[in-house]
Amino acid sequence: MKEYLRVFGLGFIVILAGFLITFQFVKPSPPTAISMATGSSSGAYVAYAKRYKALLAEQGIELTIVHTEGSIENIQRLQSGDVDIAFVQSGTGQAYKNVAHNNHQLVSLASVYYEPLWLFMSSSVVGESVKTADLLGKKVAVGAQGSGTRALAEVVLQNNGITADNTNFVAFSSDQAAQLLLEGELDYMFLVSSVESPLVQQLLMEASVTPFDFERAKAYTKRYRFLSETQLPQGVVNFQQNIPQTDIHLLSAAATIVATDNMHPALATLLMQIFEQVHKEGGILEEPSQFPSEHYLDFPIDNDAKRYFDYGPPLLQRYLPFWVAVLVNQLKVFLIPLVALLIPMMRILPILYRWRIRSRIYRWYEELRDIELHIKHDVSDEARARLLDQLEKMHHRLMAESIPLSYHDELYHLRVHMELVRDNLQQPKV
Repeated sequence: MKEYLRVFGLGFIVILAGFLITFQFVKPSPPTAISMATGSSSGAYVAYAKRYKALLAEQGIELTIVHTEGSIENIQRLQSGDVDIAFVQSGTGQAYKNVAHNNHQLVSLASVYYEPLWLFMSSSVVGESVKTADLLGKKVAVGAQGSGTRALAEVVLQNNGITADNTNFVAFSSDQAAQLLLEGELDYMFLVSSVESPLVQQLLMEASVTPFDFERAKAYTKRYRFLSETQLPQGVVNFQQNIPQTDIHLLSAAATIVATDNMHPALATLLMQIFEQVHKEGGILEEPSQFPSEHYLDFPIDNDAKRYFDYGPPLLQRYLPFWVAVLVNQLKVFLIPLVALLIPMMRILPILYRWRIRSRIYRWYEELRDIELHIKHDVSDEARARLLDQLEKMHHRLMAESIPLSYHDELYHLRVHMELVRDNLQQPKV
């Protein structure tokens, strides 16, 4: 048993050391809770985040929704490490993509749907032909500080020579601005949000509010590549009331999902699966399977997200529950020491064990050979008696030796050889 433990214990230590070294290269398990920066409570960001939250909960991951002023604040929260992922309107991250803060570099996972820039006009300012230049000198809600709405509205207005110096810009949340527009306290209101957002749907149905038609949308897309030209078809919101009453050209950014570069690979893949599940059917402005997309991104695309776009989800995550796939994927790494060490050890250790047991028997032959050499050089009675005594002591020590039964044949051979030497010593001198 001692020899068994020595040999196989050594093998166990070697294999254990291999597993411990390999463990250093195993990524830790994904977090069970993450946070997501969205926007105002009535915006499309929050509505979609709630759908993500429900799907993540099915996989045992809790999503905390963090309400913010919008995309610019979301980027700042990501860079400071306050949240793990965030909605970011395409174009707003251009000034931030090369900025590092607290060692958090940002990466894009995907764009998920179009976000039109809406310009809603009070009926009091709507004439026969409305142009962007008509906003000059009016009271215009351009969005709250830190919002993507304000960033995009300023792009449009500045290209038309409209600034805070010659026009009354006011910074309200989207809910506040909508209420003031309906009450006649505002002339114009900018809003970046999905067609499906409750606030946009409400404003489109209001008779006292008219959406602006961006007839020059294509021109903006040539100047700003993060923008797209989309169209809201006549009657698509409400067929019975024919809303909108004409086709409306829209200038659209894209809603993108941005994360920090330490996002766990398995979690990034799971999020991509959820984005596809939520957005693959498309919408009023999006074609089926158009989103999620690797286009319209401000930040470098995450490696795992890129791999998802190129090859789809990993094999394990296609067919296994998320946490089972994670566990199996981690165990795969341990196959390296298993194959590299355990299999060779299974061949080597039995050989080493046999050698160790046989060496315990073979060392007796060295002492037995010395006795035979003495017989050749000294055959006196005194020498024979001393050698016989030595041989008898060897015999007693050998009987006390613990040898596995499977090796007793070699032990019996040794005892036979000892008897031969004994007979040689007991033969009378010639």
